[in-house]
Amino acid sequence: MTETGRPPRQRHLDLALQVLKVARADGLSAGDRLPEQLFASRCNVSRTPIRKVFQILEGQGLAEADSEGGYRLAVDPATVTEDGPPLPAGEEDRLYESVLRDLAARRIPEAQTVAGLQRRYGVSRQIVQNALKRLLEEQLVERAAGQQWIFKPAGLTPESQSQSFEFRMILEPAALLAPGFHADPIALSSLREAMERLAAADAAAFDLALFDRTDRDFHALVARSCGNAFIEEALTAHHRRRRTGMGSGMGGGGANVFRLMQSNREHLQILVEIERGDLELAADLMRVHLRLSKVERPKVVGRGVPVPLRVVGR
Repeated sequence: MTETGRPPRQRHLDLALQVLKVARADGLSAGDRLPEQLFASRCNVSRTPIRKVFQILEGQGLAEADSEGGYRLAVDPATVTEDGPPLPAGEEDRLYESVLRDLAARRIPEAQTVAGLQRRYGVSRQIVQNALKRLLEEQLVERAAGQQWIFKPAGLTPESQSQSFEFRMILEPAALLAPGFHADPIALSSLREAMERLAAADAAAFDLALFDRTDRDFHALVARSCGNAFIEEALTAHHRRRRTGMGSGMGGGGANVFRLMQSNREHLQILVEIERGDLELAADLMRVHLRLSKVERPKVVGRGVPVPLRVVGR
């Protein structure tokens, strides 16, 4: 499933609500510090999106910067509902989404320049530079000679998709069997509850957006819980890259909802064994899940993809 199928605005909103939920669960109150690493670990993300969420919470009056360069809660999280003001959707977010979508569809080459992106999408140099900085932090682009930037999406060809599954077949079971594997119980419980809601729905009521989120969060949890920094880094970087390219093979035919329902049940079975502490069985179930996913790769079209930016001179 593709993380880029959900706009950064929505991902940040989801993450902001998750941060507040963790703060409530931990009994934090107004004035308490918000440690980046703690919330990154509890929310199964890197520190970069956590920083962005803290900035957003500050803008909404829910957090405040402190003298030590971090953030503190400005309000009691128990008083905050999920009906707060919408997050701002800026040009940077739209550019980020449009570039990755166009790369996945092979509408643009992987080698780009700042000036070329400016001309194509009709945005300022600063917007392009901000988007590239973010993509660089997420290991989705790298600098090349001269003014060139090279994007690194995976999953654009059947061969690379097959290699991606082979890579995951090796590393994801290994992550579950790593000596230091430990998953946060609150993260496990929250994810299991969402998967159980999906499992209780029939095909007509199956929530594709919720599946997209749980799919992403499930594989992120496995990576971040392994206790091995090298395995975690390799899996996290790979998931980011493959999600930028999965749109290219989506084609027509809509979503294979029945495969998505089956995939959710497989995720849930693995999660239950993780909670029970039977990591050997969890690793075996992960191998089966990946083999089935490779054979029956679901097709998902246009879920949550924002309207493209205006393209100049098309």
